[in-house]
Amino acid sequence: MRTIRGISRGLNNGGKLALLMGDFLDEFYRQEGKERTARLAEEPAPTHPESWHGPYLAATAHKLANDSGLEPPQWAFNPAFSLPGDRPYIAERATGDLRSYYLLASPGEFKSRNIFTSPNCLSRV
Repeated sequence: MRTIRGISRGLNNGGKLALLMGDFLDEFYRQEGKERTARLAEEPAPTHPESWHGPYLAATAHKLANDSGLEPPQWAFNPAFSLPGDRPYIAERATGDLRSYYLLASPGEFKSRNIFTSPNCLSRV
């Protein structure tokens, strides 16, 4: 079973976030209730302190829980899973209009951790 913690372990072993997240989301969206909760339950393994991956995974767990009508995992509210105010993460290192769009349209679960991305960043086609 793919989990948030499993994504962090994969990242620590050199995996690519897009691939790990895609596999995780595909499985998550096929599940319901308890299975979804279990995928979000465990705190991510520590990542490099300068990395935005831990906060991104916390935002992901928080948003998926909210969107699924589940209680977000308590670990996701740990201040360690937020980026400092002077070091936001803006997806794709966006500039100009795209940067402005991300700053406005990013889901609240991401904004609250100083991460700015597209509103459909967790969507699958």
